[in-house]
Amino acid sequence: MTATKRVLIISNDAQLRASLAAPLQWSYPNVEVLTAAGFTGVIEHLADGDLDCIVSDMETIDASPAVLQATRERHPDIPLLVLTEYEADRGSGAAVMEVVDFLDGVGDAGSDDAFAAWVANSVVRNPTDAAPPGGSRPEDLVRDVKRALVDASSPMDIEQAVCEQLTLGGRYTFAWIGEYDKREGQVVPWVSASATDDWPVSVTFPVGRGGGGEQTVIERALRTREPQVVNDIEAHRAAVPWRSAATERGCNAVVVAPLYSDDELYGVLGVYSDDPGGFSEMEVSALWEIAGSASHVLDTIAIRGRIDQQERVLKRYERLVETVGDGMYALDSDGHFMTVNDAMLSMTGYSREGLLGEHISIILDDETVERGERVIQGMIADGRMEGETQEVTVDTKGGRRYPCEVQLALLPYDDEFRGTVGVMRDITERKQRERELQRQNERLDAFASIVSHDLRNPLGVSQGYLEMAMESAPEDVRGSLEHVADGLERMEDIVGDVLAIARQGQTVTETEPMELDALVREAWANVETPAATLNIEGSGRFEADRSRLLRAFENLFRNAIEHGGEDVTVEVGLLYEEPEHTVDTGGFQFPEEAGTGVEHVETETQTMVGFYVADDGEGMPAEVRENAFDSDFSTSDEGLGIGLWVVREVASAHGWTTRVVESESGGARFEFSDVESP
Repeated sequence: MTATKRVLIISNDAQLRASLAAPLQWSYPNVEVLTAAGFTGVIEHLADGDLDCIVSDMETIDASPAVLQATRERHPDIPLLVLTEYEADRGSGAAVMEVVDFLDGVGDAGSDDAFAAWVANSVVRNPTDAAPPGGSRPEDLVRDVKRALVDASSPMDIEQAVCEQLTLGGRYTFAWIGEYDKREGQVVPWVSASATDDWPVSVTFPVGRGGGGEQTVIERALRTREPQVVNDIEAHRAAVPWRSAATERGCNAVVVAPLYSDDELYGVLGVYSDDPGGFSEMEVSALWEIAGSASHVLDTIAIRGRIDQQERVLKRYERLVETVGDGMYALDSDGHFMTVNDAMLSMTGYSREGLLGEHISIILDDETVERGERVIQGMIADGRMEGETQEVTVDTKGGRRYPCEVQLALLPYDDEFRGTVGVMRDITERKQRERELQRQNERLDAFASIVSHDLRNPLGVSQGYLEMAMESAPEDVRGSLEHVADGLERMEDIVGDVLAIARQGQTVTETEPMELDALVREAWANVETPAATLNIEGSGRFEADRSRLLRAFENLFRNAIEHGGEDVTVEVGLLYEEPEHTVDTGGFQFPEEAGTGVEHVETETQTMVGFYVADDGEGMPAEVRENAFDSDFSTSDEGLGIGLWVVREVASAHGWTTRVVESESGGARFEFSDVESP
């Protein structure tokens, strides 16, 4: 709705007052008309600061000339319109003129200068200006600058409006605005205007560089947040911007005023004068008011820019959330929905209107909301834009409750927290799989108990009776019983391997540092190797689950003897990354130039990445190597292939990579990489 404008009509003629008020009242509903007669009647209205325009007629002004003088003094910015009747060859009519200034009698030196300035301003003014520029008085200058700032929409508009008005018609010799760059520690002139020749503006002024000397005029203005007045530039001790250029062009005075709002420093305004008397108190006050108005508009534009940036960010998020399948939303700083995507509506059962503006607690319980607020506070304190993933329970509009996973992130902000963005994913199926896995683990535990108790007990009894039978059996029968003993031992190994996987699972949770050679020797001692040979080529330290890795080495050694023969040679060593060539200078750094007297010796820097187990047996064909770790694959008529499967499972539980290749001697070589050193 358009704001109501108040118009005051001053006339000694009651009929004329009514004639002037009628068309405004009838045709313009947003105009409120007030009327008054003569000087006495207008005094009470002049105290009202809400007037937007004053209209009078020439006869009333002739009878009371002080009416307009008093009006202009109290309201320097209000348009004053005066109607006067005229006679011409083509007929009579009424002319409307605007009173813009009051001058002393013609012939007075000051009045003549002001009149000349008005004529000059009228000649150079832009035809598109809403009103003619004012006079040379300080209040006229303030009024004209404020009018020029009305349509400013960028810092450049502000600077041009201020500088051009300050030098228009020769008001001042030179005016400029400089931006304060805090990071670089300098003031950079952006815009300037001059009533004389061009000034050398391609210069910057350092600020706060130290040195112990006296502060410059610009530095004092920025530090004190008050205008600095220099009425004798040439004799002033502190550094004055453009001192030489000013004195060369006849300028003897300068005012440097800071441009700031609250705690934000935007720059400085500099104005130069060639008046022998320098700047009067009224002029300084007017320039200080102009600097304040420019600072206010600069601050408004900065705030508008931040708001526009936030709106652009929100629009980007809105476009993003509409293109993903997960539920996405943006909350303001108080936790109210600002935007949601269609997936979020589908997940909660609410309409868009039903969620927007509502608090997040509409779909989450109080405990979850409080937990989320603590997470957000921690993110702000730590300076993190993204938080950890949380599991929550969503309450839909229809009353259904289901588990979700939420990933939080903060909206971009400077000094003030602006809100959060969340991605919500339904994890109902995952929870079901976790429950199924838990039930499977429970069944696996039960299976392990059965294997351990119901199989090992009769197995142990059988081995006991077999030993008794072999002691008293004839020589020809004892050979057959030894095959039975081998079968029972094989069954014992299989039971141990199955229990290792069933009870320990597929992920290593507890590790300890260990030396490769010590673990290898212990595993070798646990395996019957009467004629086999073990070679350890180097040792390294790494983190592992000791019991699992011990069983893996035992299985590898048994596999080597089973397929390579009792006299097989097994080698265990380390795997390294490709070496990097470096120059050893004994701890000192020298330029690699002739004549240094330093002998450069190239060394190799090696990093352990794993280990290997190799043998000199018959080896494995390529098709066998591809399936060596499968639990249902074996090249032995007696084995089930479960030993190497256990090896792979142990490596996988540690996060290691396994592969089988041919060894240098033609046998099998098992490599374990991605092994991290402590």
